[in-house]
Amino acid sequence: MTLETHSEEATEDAGERIGRALSRGAVVGLIGPLGAGKTVLVRGIARACGVDESEVASPTFLTAAEYGGRLPVVHIDLYRHAAVPPDPEWLAELIDGDGVAVIEWFEQLPDADRLDALVVEIAPGAEDDHRTLRVAARGARSDAALRALAGEGSGAAA
Repeated sequence: MTLETHSEEATEDAGERIGRALSRGAVVGLIGPLGAGKTVLVRGIARACGVDESEVASPTFLTAAEYGGRLPVVHIDLYRHAAVPPDPEWLAELIDGDGVAVIEWFEQLPDADRLDALVVEIAPGAEDDHRTLRVAARGARSDAALRALAGEGSGAAA
């Protein structure tokens, strides 16, 4: 599924649409260059999960942040861990929690291909605020989320 956005607010709204499609235990992997809007997307996902979106900031220097909501969100950022990933047991505990795990720089997660995850690749468009989000499922849980997302709208966000 492809979503097109044309503003930061629309990217956040796309995140909210994705968040509404998620269930407890979901994993969302975000892939895209610096400045692509990964954290903006996380704000929308968090809002859909009942998290105060003003709490959401990139946890680049912390590696992970946890947000309480109707559905708790663990926000993991692996940008600084390309050479040396965090402790695998610690990561597994975060990812296997009772809420939603959203992982920026998902491609840097060891064994990412083995996870049932909704993977969102974010690509900047021709204009500054334009983004193309390619959403794909890797497993049964994420496939159900993708079907829910597809059933929610036309597949395009303004």
